[in-house]
Amino acid sequence: MAATHKTRKFLIATHGALAKGISSSLDIIAGSMENVHLIQAYLDENKSIEEELKSLLGELREDEEWVIFSDLLGGSITNQILRVALRENVHVVAGFNLPVVLEVLLADAETPMKVVIEQAIINAREQLVYVNKLINQKKGEGSDD
Repeated sequence: MAATHKTRKFLIATHGALAKGISSSLDIIAGSMENVHLIQAYLDENKSIEEELKSLLGELREDEEWVIFSDLLGGSITNQILRVALRENVHVVAGFNLPVVLEVLLADAETPMKVVIEQAIINAREQLVYVNKLINQKKGEGSDD
């Protein structure tokens, strides 16, 4: 039996222009992707986050799978996302960083998204490093005590 592939779509939803900044970095590193959508909350007073979410996810099709990246766990954007998007084929990642987004966007389509996200978070945690401490540890390893 052939596997049914879902079209993967992505949403980066943040307070202010962080989403656009992440998108700009993605364009430079991975190239422009048409399946990446942005919500930059609270920049335009006339735009409702809930309306933007409903326009993207309101008519969610069976053959679509969404990954939504939000900036803060417990933040207003994540809370609104959960009200609109908590469904089986929608994955929400709060507190994301660029390595997580890159790894998820560039993942093999054959790998289940849950597995991709869990591994991307593990890998991103390893990249979150206080570099000064790391350098000092390396210097300490090189000394002949």
